[in-house]
Amino acid sequence: METKKGFFLILSAAIRTCFYLLICVSTSFAFGQKGKEDSTNSDGYRKRKVYINDTDFKSIITYSARDSIYSDLKKKQVHLYGEAKLNYEGVDMSAEYLLIDLNKNEVLATFVLDSLGRKVGKPLFVDNGDTLKAASIRYNFETKKGYIQEAAIKQDDYYLTMEKAKRQPNEDVHFIHGKFTTCNLEEPHYHFGLSKAVMIPDKRIVSGPINLWVMGVPTPLGLPFAMIPLKKKKDRQSGFIMPQYSIISAYGMGLQDLGYYIPISERFQTIAYVTGFTRGSFGFRNYSEYATKYKYNGNFDLGYTRFRYGYPDSTVFSTTTIRWTHNQDPKLNPNWSFTANVNYNSNSTNKQTLNQQNNPQYFNNTLNSDIKLGKRFGSLPISADLKLSLRQNSATKIIDLTSPIFNFQTTNRIFPFKRVNKVVGFSYANEIQNRSSFKDRYLKNGNFDSIGQNFRNGITQNFNVQATFSILKNTVRITPSATYKQIYNFQSIVKTAVDTSDLADVVHIDTIGTGGFSHSFSSSVSLTSNLYSYYRFVGKRKTLLRHVMTPTVSFNYAPTIQQGIQSYTDTINNVATEVRYSKFERSLYSEFQTQSSGRIVFGLNNTFEIKQKSEKDTITGFKKTRLIDNFFLSTDYDIFKDSMNWGDLNMRMVINPNEFINLTITANHSWYGWDSLGRIKREYALKTNQGIGRIKSASFATSLVLTTKKSRDRLQKISNTMSNVWNPEYQQWILNPNQMVYFEIPWKLTVDHIFSLNLNGDTATYRNKRYLPTNTVTLSGDVNLTPNWKVGARMMYDIEQKAISNFNINLYRNIHCWNVVFNWTPIGTNKSFTVGIKGNASILQNANINIRKPPIVLN
Repeated sequence: METKKGFFLILSAAIRTCFYLLICVSTSFAFGQKGKEDSTNSDGYRKRKVYINDTDFKSIITYSARDSIYSDLKKKQVHLYGEAKLNYEGVDMSAEYLLIDLNKNEVLATFVLDSLGRKVGKPLFVDNGDTLKAASIRYNFETKKGYIQEAAIKQDDYYLTMEKAKRQPNEDVHFIHGKFTTCNLEEPHYHFGLSKAVMIPDKRIVSGPINLWVMGVPTPLGLPFAMIPLKKKKDRQSGFIMPQYSIISAYGMGLQDLGYYIPISERFQTIAYVTGFTRGSFGFRNYSEYATKYKYNGNFDLGYTRFRYGYPDSTVFSTTTIRWTHNQDPKLNPNWSFTANVNYNSNSTNKQTLNQQNNPQYFNNTLNSDIKLGKRFGSLPISADLKLSLRQNSATKIIDLTSPIFNFQTTNRIFPFKRVNKVVGFSYANEIQNRSSFKDRYLKNGNFDSIGQNFRNGITQNFNVQATFSILKNTVRITPSATYKQIYNFQSIVKTAVDTSDLADVVHIDTIGTGGFSHSFSSSVSLTSNLYSYYRFVGKRKTLLRHVMTPTVSFNYAPTIQQGIQSYTDTINNVATEVRYSKFERSLYSEFQTQSSGRIVFGLNNTFEIKQKSEKDTITGFKKTRLIDNFFLSTDYDIFKDSMNWGDLNMRMVINPNEFINLTITANHSWYGWDSLGRIKREYALKTNQGIGRIKSASFATSLVLTTKKSRDRLQKISNTMSNVWNPEYQQWILNPNQMVYFEIPWKLTVDHIFSLNLNGDTATYRNKRYLPTNTVTLSGDVNLTPNWKVGARMMYDIEQKAISNFNINLYRNIHCWNVVFNWTPIGTNKSFTVGIKGNASILQNANINIRKPPIVLN
């Protein structure tokens, strides 16, 4: 809320209203009233509206009092008794007693004492949302001075109270014994005590000695003087940002993110941060934000960190980080778009940081960066994109750099024969790519020659024709399609066999700069239908089971028309053998020697739903429950293979019996036999007396969310709201939506269980362990101990290892205007703890204290 000129303007406007009102009333009584309406409303209040033909008044003045309104014409005074109120042009004034004295040119607003000696009806002024409250106010129009007792002002997020104050002719306010706080209680939980101070409207408060009071008790924390800015949001000023304190860490003690804020303009602001630890680690960071309304917005974060653990570990290393996000408003240009999402780390890891506790990407091993320029061609269904991308992997230490990749494609299917045939449409896509894969140290050390030697480039384009139509009265849908793909690679390989004394020749592979064309063709036709069946059960609830089957049969044909097939002669056991290969095996668009494929794919999807009579449903009288969301089976048969024609049987089942539980089951089954080492045979398992085959992999995933119906609706509402917001909380929510803590939700428990079996591919250990199991359960939840205390925890338990792999506990305390959080991770690779204190008001978002012990991370 923007203030007009501080609290004294509110006071001045309200008092001026009273002053003009007195003139109006006096004129009306003494010289004949020009216009009035006087009445008593239903609540017993005396209410009066006065209209005056004067240039000072542009609106109706309304005033009222519960008890009485008395005008003393001899003394030129007006008295308003009992909840006196007046309103003029958005200014509201109320007090238990109002006195307007024309002889002294003064107005007095004050409270009265009730039978118990308590103060009731303190003066209150409200001007467009800005509020001033005081015990008594006296203002003189001639001297333009005001005297205020026990004034209280609310503006934006802060509250200022004054024991005694005087308004000077230059509009400055001098006061003593002030309290500055963001707590809205009459006796605040905390405040900064101002001994003597001067408030300059819309600029600042300048105070003498200032110290912090907590729960009415003074603390030794204070300053000899203070300057508190009162600027409007558009008049932001530079200033320091309070750092975070780290008492115990692998780097020693230190300060984190001591910042300096610089609002360069309304469209651009920046913060410079510095971090330092006693053992020699330090870092510099710059975070900036920019925005132009209806055009674009974004931010970038640049950082450099030097790590040093200290004696006896003399290891020293550094890392550079670049983060940039840019979003364009669709209203800026419907045909052109530019987006950027850069997340670069010179060490390709998220684990090396001086701020370990607040690192939500700690377990993420990949860093992705993309910069994209897009073009649309008006109303035509055509678009083009030019993109730069960088992929970093902390596990493999490999960087994939694509610089650039160009795409030109149709955004929708085009129907060239629409007038004669509305079902046949085609699409086109073209891609030009230049990509290099290399070790991350090449980029860090500036080894650009090696990066350039690894670049591979090529061009590919796809033509697709597809149609959809129905037969047998729309009961069967037929979808034929054909795709032609053409590729040109600028690099290829040559394999040569070198004769040695060994049993087999040594094969050398050379990459050459000679490219070539290659192409492929595939076609398919699919038939799909829906079959319904119903089963009625005997009983009072009239139970009806509905079963929906969706069978699908398709034929996919892909002939071998490769053009890059080469061969070399290899000598094995003194026998010359011709070995065929594709010269594009290591090209950008890789291709391997294949044979013609003709696959018949069979698929069947099933859903089961039960319908029962229910008194709770007042609309239909029945309740529907989905027993199985989908139960899907699929396999295929290749007619061109000389053996092992049948593919694996894939199964997937999803069950959601109600809104708080989800069960997903997947499996992969092979029809063929196997030997004692687990290697697959060409014969069917039935012929080798091994049954119908074996399970190659299977998984059971269960998710259970327990809370009240009201809380579940609240979680759904939060989910819908957060999906449209981008802020620091959004990333934590999108990764762990069930771990967010809200005091509005009294309790919540989430159970996630994953059990999976994968066929052991190690023939040496296959006999001992045919399947490699994974069996983990994750428990997470929180509960309100009191309305202001909440405890939350998250535990990952490995059932196979019979050990807790990670455990985290959080304790939250809401202290009305502040909150305290304790976070402790006693088990896991990220052992740490944090005790944090932070203000709830937006003006205190950077005023937080964190005492932490981050985890020890080796370079």
